[in-house]
Amino acid sequence: MGRYDRSIKIAFDKTSGEILDADEVFDIAKDAFEIRKKYHEKNLILSCCECEQDLMVSGSKYDRLHFKHKPGHSYCILADGKLSPHDHEKLTAILKAKESDRHKELKNKIGELLKNVSGVDVSTIQIDNKFIIKGNEKRKPDVYCKFQDKELVFEIQLSDLSLGYILSRYDFYKKHGMYLIWILDNFDIHNQGTLERDIKYLTKYENFFKLDEKSETLKLECEYKFPFLTDDNKFLTKWLTKSVALNELKFDSEVYQAYYYNFGDNKIKTETLQKQKEAEIKEAERKKQEQQKLENAQRTAKYVVAEIADFRKRKIQNFDSISNQIEELDNFELDVLNKTLNLKGKSKSPLIKWIDEATQNDTVFLNFILKTSKIELDINTTDNGRTPLQALFENENIYKTTPALSLFQAGYILTESDNLKLNELKEKQKISEADFYIFKFCNNLTDRNLVSDVLQFSKLLFIIESARSKELIIFNFQGNKWVSFANNAIQYYSEYWEYIELAFKKFGLWDELIKLDTKGTFQKKVEQFYSKMPRQKYDFEEVFNDLYPEMEYVF
Repeated sequence: MGRYDRSIKIAFDKTSGEILDADEVFDIAKDAFEIRKKYHEKNLILSCCECEQDLMVSGSKYDRLHFKHKPGHSYCILADGKLSPHDHEKLTAILKAKESDRHKELKNKIGELLKNVSGVDVSTIQIDNKFIIKGNEKRKPDVYCKFQDKELVFEIQLSDLSLGYILSRYDFYKKHGMYLIWILDNFDIHNQGTLERDIKYLTKYENFFKLDEKSETLKLECEYKFPFLTDDNKFLTKWLTKSVALNELKFDSEVYQAYYYNFGDNKIKTETLQKQKEAEIKEAERKKQEQQKLENAQRTAKYVVAEIADFRKRKIQNFDSISNQIEELDNFELDVLNKTLNLKGKSKSPLIKWIDEATQNDTVFLNFILKTSKIELDINTTDNGRTPLQALFENENIYKTTPALSLFQAGYILTESDNLKLNELKEKQKISEADFYIFKFCNNLTDRNLVSDVLQFSKLLFIIESARSKELIIFNFQGNKWVSFANNAIQYYSEYWEYIELAFKKFGLWDELIKLDTKGTFQKKVEQFYSKMPRQKYDFEEVFNDLYPEMEYVF
């Protein structure tokens, strides 16, 4: 049997109180002879350093001497054949350490100090002299006691431990409802070895304990990992040390672990706080950005308002640069601009005031305000019963048509008093008949963006409206006036004849024209038209369909 094959490396000599190392005493012939001689002369009483059962000196077929449990022995981890050579080495080092002066000093100190701890049953204190036997397993802790309603075991470790050994101890005590407290005498929390890492990660608490030898009462120095947040909300951890009494420890009855600080729970709490702070930081940043956005929009609004005031004051005749600026604003900036302008909801209409004060040079400003749809303005409000349109026609210092069209384009709707006023102005010839009907057409538009089309196609609309109303509008033909009217329409508006013919037929004028056309001039023009039909235009279609939806025509 080679040195590496011996499963029991050491034995306790009860006679001398020494530990015998098998690899030392049996591999030197003279020492081996002396040991064997003493054993057979019954001058050597040996016991197992792990289970304290009797050992014997045995030889193999190759005459290799080794220590061996006697027949009929109870369970011992050294005899079950499941330990690897490496684990054997580790366990042997542990068992040797248990007999060191330092190990004895620590367990005796703990045992003595326990006697003065409130809640400890002094009669239960055992210092390395109590086997806990459960079934075929047994363990002898360094120190055992009952504290309050709990069983505590203290294991002192001066050397490195294998994970298998740690787990075997932990699992045994956990299974039998005992709280295992490891007392680690030498360890570096910042340069952790295998022992520290294995014990630390055995539970979520990550607490290390050592005996506080400066304290006159039983206290343990607990080094524990503490989670915290930096000023910039980063999650970090640091190691803190606290000297704690036994009654300051908490006991987890699920995993049977004692701890002072619950790293796992506090880590979760700190991470939750980090998320809350992250949300708060994001919200603060959002508010900061919103405030910055508001301040930028307010500066832009003040600049635009100042520009408008300056252009108006200096009678500038072109507001396109300001219109372009307003077009480039987003919805938020537009909202701020309109709040800054504050033109809506006034008790006195600013629009009527501007119209009343306007000279001809101010009409460009009025058109700009009315045509800039993104500027919010109360178009249909009155001031002491006066409407904007009435104020416009009462101002003798300006031409009316262009600002009136701008009014309609901005969404102005004629009131009953407006209609009376327009009829009065037409009768007194203070406005042309053409403007009178153009204003009516604009008022009837569903889509006010087509106001410019009304002006552009006004003659065509006069033709269509004449056919509808059975009364010539604008046109002053004499004699057989309807035939002359129709001949004029087909001759000068041939490119839009499809619309005109549709209107004539829809409104019943077509059949009337045929009856009135006794000389056949109109019918002859129609024949000529269709024989050499000119290319038709359809740019009139939108305004035609808007004003006469009953005749909607799609080409």
